Amino acid sequence: MAGTAGNNGAEFAVSVRNLEKRFGDFVAVNRVSFDVVKGEVFGFLGPNGAGKSTTIRMLCGILAPSGGSGVVAGLNILTQQEEIKSNIGYMSQKFSLYDDLRVEENIDFYSGIYRIPREKRRERKDWVIEMAGLKEHRRAMTKTLSGGWKQRLSLGCAILHEPKVLFLDEPTSGVDPMSRRQFW
Repeated sequence: MAGTAGNNGAEFAVSVRNLEKRFGDFVAVNRVSFDVVKGEVFGFLGPNGAGKSTTIRMLCGILAPSGGSGVVAGLNILTQQEEIKSNIGYMSQKFSLYDDLRVEENIDFYSGIYRIPREKRRERKDWVIEMAGLKEHRRAMTKTLSGGWKQRLSLGCAILHEPKVLFLDEPTSGVDPMSRRQFW
């Protein structure tokens, strides 16, 4: 990989070469290569078990690749996993916030995780609540929200810190069609 810019000078948000993940003899991701230009929406299509989530987890610095190389937000996926985590947003298909916290408390918690400066936290929390349409639910216990509202909160927390790259791993899986449409 010769850097993070293509032949036409476009900067890459993600650039991957021969990325591979093995679990023993099982090959979950088999030498995948691709580039995603900054500002571009890029998606993986394939059946369950095709390696989509595994690839995303490697790009997020959650899972170490078995081979290949990659750059996410200008950072090396082999050596800069922790730096990558602070420069990306990640929303998994499984709801991953805290059901025993209120909506606002989840946002406050993630503000701390992402080290958002204190003077900016109120502004970002208000933005997430507005963006996700959670005004009437801001003091509700998260466990009382429907699947669609939980997904909106999850998206808000994933972009709370204004990441350079956002990874969505089947974010509307298991929600009703109306909630899915509102989410997108």
